[in-house]
Amino acid sequence: MFPRVPPVSGEHCCKCGRWTEVPVVIGYGSMSGGASVTHYVCAQHVHTRSPCTADHTQYE
Repeated sequence: MFPRVPPVSGEHCCKCGRWTEVPVVIGYGSMSGGASVTHYVCAQHVHTRSPCTADHTQYE
């Protein structure tokens, strides 16, 4: 009866926090407890070399 809506795809940029539908993986890390984290950036921050500023604890 209702049309199916595709799931939202994308990730938050680790540098600016904005949502990007085309995330680029820039690295991987781990948090305490052994949880692994994938670091994504938007196209604007692909060539930056600053550390990740995202708070990944909210995803535990």
